[in-house]
Amino acid sequence: MIRRHPSVVLSLALFFLFPLLGCSLKHSPQTGEEFYQETVRLEKLIQEAADSSDRAKLHRQLAELYTHHQNPGRNYRRALRELETYLFLAPVGARTDEAQNWLWVLRELEREEQEAAQWKEKMENLVRENREKGEVLDRCGKMLDLERKKNEELSARLEKVQDLEGKKHKEWQARLEKMQERLEEMEKANRNLSEANRSLNKANRSLRESRERMKKTLERLKNLDLQMEEKRKTIK
Repeated sequence: MIRRHPSVVLSLALFFLFPLLGCSLKHSPQTGEEFYQETVRLEKLIQEAADSSDRAKLHRQLAELYTHHQNPGRNYRRALRELETYLFLAPVGARTDEAQNWLWVLRELEREEQEAAQWKEKMENLVRENREKGEVLDRCGKMLDLERKKNEELSARLEKVQDLEGKKHKEWQARLEKMQERLEEMEKANRNLSEANRSLNKANRSLRESRERMKKTLERLKNLDLQMEEKRKTIK
């Protein structure tokens, strides 16, 4: 949350939008194609500009375009880079509280996007690991069924040979015990996979919480854009 008085937000709108539109923008873009053309035009002007102050203004205008609420190709990361370049090239007096406030908003958005990307990568890794473990679990399940079937068959055969000599009976009993150990190992592996699934669910909850935080940040920026647009209308 930006801990500023609402009047600072309105001043920020005047600082970034109206002076820029009055400087070199031919008109306020309305469509995605117009925003793209204006972006290309400003980037070309930056390459051609010889004076650092002119380049600073152009970078500031690009930051405005990338954050404009009507721009379907909004790019807050690019806006942050353009604003940082502007503050680097502009005089020290241009580094006002409003500019720093706007810079903080963009950096917060970038941080949220990076955090969301990291959680997405972790989620994908967990899903992949879970899928692989699920495949192992399926194979273990099939093996477990086979082992149980064999165990049942051996138990039936054991009943038929109970009248045989004790040595043969002990051999069959030993085989059954080994199979039982294998069953227990597989069941232990099954419990470990279940624990991994719980970890994945926990990661899912964390990702949802991260998305909620990013959603709230985007809502704040959207409200900021709407306030700036309303102020522009009142000035016009």
